[in-house]
Amino acid sequence: MIRAAVLGKPVHHSLSPLVHGLIYRELGLEHHYGTFEVDEAEAMKLIEESFSDPKVQWNGFSLTMPLKEVGFSLPLAIDSRAFEARSINTITPGGSFNTDISGLERVLRVEGIESKSAIVLGSGATARSTLIALDSLHSVVQVTLFRRSDHRDAELPLKRRVPVSVKPLSNLGEAVLGRESLIVSTLPGGSQIEISKALSGFSGTLVDFSYSPWPSRLAVVVKGVVISGLSILVSQAVDQAKIFSGADFDADEMYRKVLLSTIESLADSG
Repeated sequence: MIRAAVLGKPVHHSLSPLVHGLIYRELGLEHHYGTFEVDEAEAMKLIEESFSDPKVQWNGFSLTMPLKEVGFSLPLAIDSRAFEARSINTITPGGSFNTDISGLERVLRVEGIESKSAIVLGSGATARSTLIALDSLHSVVQVTLFRRSDHRDAELPLKRRVPVSVKPLSNLGEAVLGRESLIVSTLPGGSQIEISKALSGFSGTLVDFSYSPWPSRLAVVVKGVVISGLSILVSQAVDQAKIFSGADFDADEMYRKVLLSTIESLADSG
């Protein structure tokens, strides 16, 4: 029996219960995957109490915004890449992990995305994970990150293979975008309004972590290939399910199958 849940605030819109349910059904595993709307202090208390309760065995928790740094305040081992990204989205009794990184890596690989340079929009936990994922894309040799404020620049994982230039979001313009073929946006939907004009007509590949509501502001204005956050959500959930269950399965095949099932489920319900 897999017992897990997603924690966040807000969390009512989360598709994680649907996606995890589809994965565990594919694996033939009994499961209960719930949701808890909690802030940082409540999340820490919930996790500590759940893992110490001998009556109920929890396999783990998925963490969404704004809880991706909560794990650093808990007495649990931290995976090296999660530590470098300063972002944890997966917590188990045995340790903490970051499947946003591996999830994005899979999406880029499976979708055949290659680019010599890339733009990252945002500088929060998801952007830090994105920088590490792009570093593993061997075609990328230069990344430019645009952010509103420099107050979290010190947390960016910049000492890696691929050099990263960090610039104000206000510098994002058509001249820069015209030279790029890959943009990864980690900005929430409400924050995309101010830059949507700058991306109008962009003909490269946009990977947008947003998935609800969809299409996002950026997805509407670009002319090229758009990959929504739904793909990343499914991909990272596949890796979470592997950690929670300990099951051995083909993660790429599971990603393709569950992404299609998720899209079909959403179409049926919408």
